[in-house]
Amino acid sequence: MSYNIDLQKISDELDFDLEDVEMLIEVFLDGANESLSSLKIAIDENNLEQIFKLAHAIKGSSANLLLNNISNIAKEMEHEAREGNEINYLEKFEILKKMISNI
Repeated sequence: MSYNIDLQKISDELDFDLEDVEMLIEVFLDGANESLSSLKIAIDENNLEQIFKLAHAIKGSSANLLLNNISNIAKEMEHEAREGNEINYLEKFEILKKMISNI
């Protein structure tokens, strides 16, 4: 799965300098990777409250950078965890992990 992002497009849409967007993406990646580590533990423990919180964080930070595909997957996880639904969170996690690692 490839998830290439167009830094110039994000820069233009956010009205930021390209260098600022690059820095924000790096900060996002650092935080997202930390959140993914914690999210995997929460999924392994079937801790829906933690899944909700971590998915919410990933959703918000990715949406702020117009990374809508990532945000949408995290939003789905957040919603299902909030509702207490038992879905295949590991499958969604693997999708998120691949998308984020391909940036």
